[in-house]
Amino acid sequence: MIKIKSTILFLAISIAGLGQSFESFMHNVEQNNPRLVTLQKWVDAEERKAKTGFYPNNPEVKYNYLWGSSESIGNQRELEISQSFKLPGYYTSKAAIQKLSFQQNLAFAEKEKREILHLARSGWFKMVWLKKKAAFLKTRKDDAEKLVSNMQKGFEGGEISKPAFDKARIYNIGIQAEWQNVQSDLEIQKQYLQQLSGNSAIEDFIFEYPLDWEVPELDTLLSNLSVNHPDLVMAQLGIKQAENEVMYQRMNSLPSFEAGYKSEIFLDQKLQGFHAGISVPLWQNTNSVKHAKLQTKWYKANLLQQESEVKMQVSALYSEMLILKETYEQMRHIMKEETVSKSNLELLYSGQISFTEYLVENELVWDTQSQLLQNENAFFKLLSILKTYE
Repeated sequence: MIKIKSTILFLAISIAGLGQSFESFMHNVEQNNPRLVTLQKWVDAEERKAKTGFYPNNPEVKYNYLWGSSESIGNQRELEISQSFKLPGYYTSKAAIQKLSFQQNLAFAEKEKREILHLARSGWFKMVWLKKKAAFLKTRKDDAEKLVSNMQKGFEGGEISKPAFDKARIYNIGIQAEWQNVQSDLEIQKQYLQQLSGNSAIEDFIFEYPLDWEVPELDTLLSNLSVNHPDLVMAQLGIKQAENEVMYQRMNSLPSFEAGYKSEIFLDQKLQGFHAGISVPLWQNTNSVKHAKLQTKWYKANLLQQESEVKMQVSALYSEMLILKETYEQMRHIMKEETVSKSNLELLYSGQISFTEYLVENELVWDTQSQLLQNENAFFKLLSILKTYE
């Protein structure tokens, strides 16, 4: 595997404060996103829950006062204090199960968090794409307005035919409609980003791609999946939990015990002593232990399957990302965003190209620029997805 570790340098102009703007937005999302806030409260509750339920039962205190039917017998009084318990291994195995269950919940919360952060990064990248698209459309809109103005003068002077003038007007209407659509999309995306960041203000942010991102190494990604990917972490914890479940079910099938103190006053005589008891699981089914063993085998097989699937997903995404990167860099070298449109308009005014040729050339430039921006956006989105596996 050829080592690929190159800093992404897609833009010619460096913008001051870029990293801080993107990182500030992501920090706002981590701190204020409603789903992440709710998720943290759920984790706190589950952590507290994991510390309950694995202690012995509470001691029982019983007191009976029985009235006698005659003065010779007298009243009877009974006091009993008892404590039931199982063997120590029962409580330790149950505590281990609950701890592992909480760790699985943590891994699940981490998975949810990574998905939300990916949505936030993708939302940011879409905003960058829309702003770049709007900037290029602004140039086309200005040129289209100038074109219509000049064509109108030519039409009024008898130099331009009515069909040619109408084509220019229709072309301008199409450009204006595209411009309005992009402006509407920008406003919608702005509201979406504010919702993701808990209604934090985003007006002061500089929307650009994070230039400090690096293309990760595939070998490093694959080798660290078992400790980084939440699904695989949960699968490994599931194996440990199933192994502890076997121990728990075995201990649960053993007898439980009861001990205590008892006193009784009857016929003016006070009797007191110790109380002991045992609960024999005579009719308890042993299938619970067998089921726990089978669950352990299933979890191990499930881990192998998930590891294979996740590695295939990461490898496929990585290959797709490299193709997009190469395609984008090739297109970027041949595109001169503003100068192409400007030179075409000058050629039209000088009469070196016809109006039809101008429209064809402009549409070609627009299609190429749109594809360039889409590839750039798709590339960063793929990098963002790969970050969810790190």
